[in-house]
Amino acid sequence: MRLAAAALALLLAPAALAQKDYFFGSGKPPLFREEETDRRLLKSKLGRALEQGTQDPNCVQLVGALLAVLAEIGPSLHRRDENFTVDPMLLQAVQTQLTTPRFPAAAYLSTMVRRVLIDRKLPDNWLTTAGALNQKVMIIDVGKLRFLNEGIRPIDSFMFTLPALRDRYELEVLRATRAATQDVVADFRDAYLDRDVAWGGAILLDAGLTAPQKKGQGKKPPPPPEDEAIVALLHWEPPMPSQNQLMFFAVKKPPPVKIIAKLAPRQFIDLSKVPRGKRMLVRGRFWEMNRAVTEVEIREALLFEDRDWSQGALLADPQAVAYCPLAVNELTGLAPRQPGGFAH
Repeated sequence: MRLAAAALALLLAPAALAQKDYFFGSGKPPLFREEETDRRLLKSKLGRALEQGTQDPNCVQLVGALLAVLAEIGPSLHRRDENFTVDPMLLQAVQTQLTTPRFPAAAYLSTMVRRVLIDRKLPDNWLTTAGALNQKVMIIDVGKLRFLNEGIRPIDSFMFTLPALRDRYELEVLRATRAATQDVVADFRDAYLDRDVAWGGAILLDAGLTAPQKKGQGKKPPPPPEDEAIVALLHWEPPMPSQNQLMFFAVKKPPPVKIIAKLAPRQFIDLSKVPRGKRMLVRGRFWEMNRAVTEVEIREALLFEDRDWSQGALLADPQAVAYCPLAVNELTGLAPRQPGGFAH
């Protein structure tokens, strides 16, 4: 209901400033303080397994699954508010495969995310445990956990997606009337450019070194040479407007978006092993766009595999979770209300 109300507010907001505030909030990141629930996680059986690992085959599935979902959440942690986002199919798997009458898996996952936000990094022992367990479960994106382990760098807002960018540009710029006395293009760029973003669903076209800048000719002193940098070219295909609707007239397909990602020197995947056509998530600083929003530039970009969970997610055998001695509720009771939560 809260998400529905927020979406309604977005539609009714009259000014571009209101839209900017909706996406990015007040600009003050939330402050996470340790509470009783957070301390209970560390003292719980599951918390000890995160620190020390587990040899129980049933618990290997449970702990591995929770770390796998935590890894998928990591790149989209944001500074707008206390919420975080998780793929709807992954959340459904948490609720159906990892949750039992005595074990609230979603509550444990939420508290694990809070621990990362409180510590401003993934605990070292959790990363070690993930590496060991992934040899058996093989579903954890360890690169995303390494990224969290080096210190979280929240994006501005997980609500600011590529579809949201295009929608806002159409409404605030292309549909602006002559009554708009200000420079709508400049105002739009001031509001939405120079933002930390994490955009998924992009297909990798190619990646390689840029050619170093050539020295100038004649008496004019040459410009300073640019260092070699790896640039990735990606392609994002917008969904058809009529994808889930019955349409009686042909609808023109929206143009794709070309993403030019100037990569950071430190990456958390081996780019040499990523094939063309791979679905990727690009994370970095949204730096530039053309007037048609068919080409965008991301700087200091990180690339991660963006798994497609639309056909469902197999995290663990529910029967194995039921037999795991760690799957007991040690979080609730006298603990305060857990702040923050999930968003799709």
